[in-house]
Amino acid sequence: MQNAAIWLASIFGPLLVILGLWKLLYSEAFVKVLNSVKNSHGLMYYSSVIYLWVGFTVLSQYDIWGMNSLVLVTLLGWVMVVRGILGLFVPQMLLDMYLGHTGFTKVCGLIPLVWGVILCWVGFFM
Repeated sequence: MQNAAIWLASIFGPLLVILGLWKLLYSEAFVKVLNSVKNSHGLMYYSSVIYLWVGFTVLSQYDIWGMNSLVLVTLLGWVMVVRGILGLFVPQMLLDMYLGHTGFTKVCGLIPLVWGVILCWVGFFM
């Protein structure tokens, strides 16, 4: 079971690092993407379904709460599931949260960057 968590960390770690860096370095482009999603209900629907699908896939492989760094894999799965549910049921609230605060775009880059670095450490050095 621990091998599944390390495998998932080695996949999602680099992905989160790249996405976090992109959001931090290209925050204007990130806001443009969010504005285009705001005008496309279909894109919001499909991205939410993908979040649900990936989140449930992560949880089906590893869903163990423990006092170690592997809990970040379980937490990632649950965050993706919650993000998918919010995108389906309250998409406007989600977009308002992203677009309503100028500093929130920096947080949207910083959180995945830090989370990704930790998952890279877990996936490649543990």
